[in-house]
Parts: sequence; structure tokens; C-alpha cells
Amino acid sequence: MHKEKLTAIMQMAKKKLQAGLTGLRQRSAKLVKPDLAKFKAKLQSVRLPKPDLTKLRDIKVPKPDFTKLLAQARRINLKYVGAVLAVGLILATSLVVQAGSYAYVVYVDDEEVGLISEEEFVTELLAELKEQEEERFGLDVSALQQIRVEREQRRGEKPDDWEVKDYLRRTLDYNVYAYVIYINGKSTLAVESEEDYETVLEGLKTAYVSGDDNAIIQAVVLNDQVEARLMLVDPDELYAAETATQILARGTDRRETYLVSRGDSLWTIARNNNLTVSEIREANPQIDEDSIKPGEELDLLVSQPLVNVSVTEDVVVTQRIPYETKYQNDSSMYRGNTRVVESGKQGTKEVTYRITTENGHEVKREMVSEEVIQEPEDRIVARGTAAVPAAQGTGRFQWPVSGGGRITSPYGPRGGGFHRGVDIATSSGTPVLAADSGRVTQAGWSGGYGLMVTIDHGNGYVTRYAHNSSNQVSVGQTVQRGQQIARIGSTGNSTGPHLHFEVLRNGSHVNPMQFF
Repeated sequence: MHKEKLTAIMQMAKKKLQAGLTGLRQRSAKLVKPDLAKFKAKLQSVRLPKPDLTKLRDIKVPKPDFTKLLAQARRINLKYVGAVLAVGLILATSLVVQAGSYAYVVYVDDEEVGLISEEEFVTELLAELKEQEEERFGLDVSALQQIRVEREQRRGEKPDDWEVKDYLRRTLDYNVYAYVIYINGKSTLAVESEEDYETVLEGLKTAYVSGDDNAIIQAVVLNDQVEARLMLVDPDELYAAETATQILARGTDRRETYLVSRGDSLWTIARNNNLTVSEIREANPQIDEDSIKPGEELDLLVSQPLVNVSVTEDVVVTQRIPYETKYQNDSSMYRGNTRVVESGKQGTKEVTYRITTENGHEVKREMVSEEVIQEPEDRIVARGTAAVPAAQGTGRFQWPVSGGGRITSPYGPRGGGFHRGVDIATSSGTPVLAADSGRVTQAGWSGGYGLMVTIDHGNGYVTRYAHNSSNQVSVGQTVQRGQQIARIGSTGNSTGPHLHFEVLRNGSHVNPMQFF
């Protein structure tokens, strides 16, 4: 309302001023320009009489009336003052109107968001928002958007501080100043502080240290260039120091093909490649349980760390020193027979190895020192030198299991078939004895019998000793009645440790129990 009144007054004053100036131009146009040359000539031709100064002294000059003169001056000045005031009023009104049309405009990323009354309003608000975000994250922050305030002429528009404030609160996003870890010049991940970065470095160095009591660390080296740079980071992309260490140590997965060798198992393959059996199964769904065969190919997802770490340690290990076997001749035993006189004893030694690993895999090993703790003791074995008598049995059999045992399956029909021997159960490793003297005709693996020994007694009788854990004689060897020839076991088709004992007479099976 006031703005409209001021505008109307200004227009009226402007019209009056223009009308007055027009009148003055019209009056000045009617004035005749004087001929100064003629006027000067007339002045020179005039002859004035010489004044009589004595008479001038007697002239009475009236005293001027200063009151009237001041009144006339006021009337003249008021006309000019009125004109000046009118012009001033016009200028002042114009300035007031112009001043009322300016406002502070707020821009976010060059997009206008609203008008505010004072520039300081935005400055204070931004400082307040920044302080709140720094308190929330515990880090220095910076707004992602660019905010600027411009003073511009906006007629008919009113500022709205609260609308602008609400918009900025909802719109502004902030990044935090954090440390981005670079590896060989490439950014990887970010942590909050320099202390976290140092923790990550220490974690990488100790990730592949064995930690064994018998190991002394000589050197830990990061084989890649690792550095941290302070940068603006999205707060959602920050990692805790422990998590960052795990990511850098684990790295990315690389697919490799592994060729199964003899003696391999899923467990050994997993251990040698820093994997778990479950991970191998997941990468190879064709695997049936734990059965893998030599020559089979497996897919392995092997981790490829982002930072390569070399660790050198001095490791002290205790190792056994094998004993030597020495033989003594004994004429009291038949040739081919032996007897242990002294069992022998292994020695021990402490060996220091300097082992270098890269990302946990051993790449170098060298022996630094060796110290013998206990010397080994030789094994003494007596060898028979006496002539061996004819390999012929007596025809009388002794019980073939040392210590007795118990019969778990007799000779005769069994389960739809015929059991051609006697099963004698006892603990594994129990000595198996020759039932009579004779010559060994078979000693080794024999299908479902497992490890077996066969003795020909030279009188039409043959005995068999099956499912042994180990055989103690060889083919061609002469044995005596009661001599140990094997140890009880459960090899071949067997459900537990026992001896399967058979007797053949002239090539036909007979019941062994008739001889006992």
C-alpha cells in the first residue's frame, strides 16, 4: 500500500516539474537578443557633466527598509526551494522504491531455491548444519552441494526464511574427511582416521605371522606400495580397521584348476590352498562324498590378496635321527631266521630353519643350525647260520594264534555258502604262529583274504593264514613249528581283527578243529 502511494506521488511531482520547465522554455524564446555593439557605441557618445561633489554631500539618502527586502528575498527563495524539494522528493521516492525491490536469492548448485531477508541467515544456518553433521560422524565434513547467496532486484517477491531453511535441511548431503588407502596408486577402501590406517598396516603384517612359540620373526615386508590420502568420502563407504584388514588380505577370488594326485584328499588339498573342504565342494558340485581319483580335475577359487606380505621367521623344530640296523651271526638259528637282540632307539636333534612365506605359502627354507640332543642307538639283529633241515612237517598242528583267542565262525555252512576255515578273533597285532614246519609258498595280498601266508608242510598238508595286518615271512622261506609268521589284522573282506585259518589235505579243505 505504501509503495503504491509513493509511486503515485513521484509521478505527480515529475509531471509538475516537466510543466514548469516547459513554461520557462517558452518565455525565454520570446526574449529579443540585445545588440551589444550598438549599446556600447551609444554609451561612448553620451557626455555626462562633471559632478559637483560638494552638492553630493548635501544629498539625503533614505535609510533602506531591510524588513521589506528580507520579505522579498524570502518570496524569491521559496520558489526555488519548492522546486528543489520537489526534485529531491522525486529522487528519494525513486530510491525507496528501488530499495524495496531488492532481495537475497539462495542458489544450490546454481538452482534457485528461495529468497531470504538477510545474507547472514544462510551463513549461520550452514554453520549450524555443518556442526551437527560433524558431531554425528565425529569427523570433519563438507557439503556436497555448492551454496551461494546473491543480492538481486526482485519486484513483487517476498523472502521466506523458514522455507529456505527447511529446504536446505532436507536437501544438503555431507561427505566426511577420511583416509583412503591406495595400493600401487589405486584406491581401495577408506578408514576413519590415521590411527585406523596404522592398525590396518599392522594387521596386514601380522596376518601371516605363524605366532608359534618356536618361531622368531626376522622380517615382515609389504611387497606393494601402500599409502593413505586424506580425502572427502561418502560416510557409508567407511570400514572398520579390522574389516579393512580382512578385505585387503583376502582380496579377490581367482579360479584355478587342480589336478588330483595319488594320495590327495579334499582335506589336504584344502589345507595346502588356504581353503575349506566346504569351499571345494561348493566349487565342484560333481564330487561324490569324499571320493576323488588321481587325474581328476577340480576347480579351486583361490584368494588373491590385494596386498602381498612376505614373512621371514626362524623356526626351531625337533627332529628324529633314525637308528642303524646291525646284524650278528647266530649259529643256534637256522639260516633265514632272524631275532632282534636290541630294538634300537631313534635320536633327537634341534634344527633351526629360516622360512620365508608369501601370503602364508612357503617359498623358501634354509637350515641355519643343527644341534643333536640325543644320539640314536643301533638296532642289533641276530641272523641264523645253521643249515635248514628238510621242510617237512610232523603232521601234528599247534594252535596258530598266540594267547588263544576265541572262535567267532566255525568251519562249515554259513549264510548260504560254505566257510572253509575257522575264524579266531583276538586283538590286532597279536602274533600269528606256523601250525607246523614247512616252506612259505605264498606271502602277500590275496583278494578278499587280504594279507595272507600259505605254508606247504611237505606231507600233503597246506595251511593258510588270512586277514593279517602284516606278514613276517617271504616266499621260499623255511619256517618252524610255532614260529611267528604274521600279525593279526582285518585286511580284505573282514569285519574286525581275526585270523582266518584253513587246512588242506591233498588239495581238499578239511575241518581244522579235528587237529586240536
